[in-house]
Amino acid sequence: MNANTIIYIHDYLTNYFKDLEDPIQPPGIKNRGGIESAASRPDLNPEYDSHYLKGAALFHSIINNHPFHNGNKRTALLSTIYYLGEFGILIERCSDEELYEFTRRVAAHEICKNRNDEVFIIAEQLERFSRTQSKGDRPLKFRKLEAILNEFGFILVDYGKVCKVRDQNTNKTIKGVTVKKKGKNGKEDFDPQYISKLRKLLELTPENGIDSMRFYGEEGISEDLNNFMKIRIEVMKKLAKT
Repeated sequence: MNANTIIYIHDYLTNYFKDLEDPIQPPGIKNRGGIESAASRPDLNPEYDSHYLKGAALFHSIINNHPFHNGNKRTALLSTIYYLGEFGILIERCSDEELYEFTRRVAAHEICKNRNDEVFIIAEQLERFSRTQSKGDRPLKFRKLEAILNEFGFILVDYGKVCKVRDQNTNKTIKGVTVKKKGKNGKEDFDPQYISKLRKLLELTPENGIDSMRFYGEEGISEDLNNFMKIRIEVMKKLAKT
C-alpha cells in the first residue's frame, strides 16, 4: 500500500461521514511525512515477515503518527482491513464491540505494557480476528486491460488472435505470456481468473506491491471500501465518538 491509497481511504471516509452525526471535521492531511512513513514501514522492517505483521505495522503507524487532522483511527482501521483483504484475509471473526475496543486500546497504548511489543501483539490479534478467502479479480474488456498494462510499461503487440506482451523498459517480448482476444474484435470480457493469472505472470499482484487501486484505479478500491463499510459501519460510527 502506498501513501496515495491511504489518502484516498481518508477522503473516502470524509465523504462517507460528511452528512452523518460525526463527520470528519476538519478533514485533510496534517503531516504528509507521517502518511509516507506509515505506508513504507511494513516493508522496511525485516521482522515484519507476514501479512499480519505488515498490516499491524500499517495500523499502528497511522494511528500513532496522527497524519490527518481528524479521523485517524477510522482511516487506520479501514486501511488495514483493505490491506489485508488484498491478500484474502478478512477480519470477520470478531464482533463490532471487540473490533472497536481493540482499535481504541491500540490508540491509547493499552494493548500491552511494553510499547516495543505493540506491533506484534496487534498482529496476533488481527490473525485471531481473521479468516482467509481467495481474493478475486474483476472482469475487463480488451481495451481496458491494454490501457492498464500500458500504465505498467507493457505493450500488447497484435499477432492476429493473440497479442504478445512487450516490456517497454527492455523492448523485449516476454516469453510465455500472451493475451487472447476475447470474442469478435476483442470485445468480450476477460474473466477474473484470466486476469488473476495474467497479473501473476507479469508480477502485478499485491505481493509485488500492486494492489487493486494501483492496478484498476479508483474503481478498484471503491467497491471494496463500500463492502467493508457495510459490514463495519457500527465500529466506524463508534470510533467517531472516541
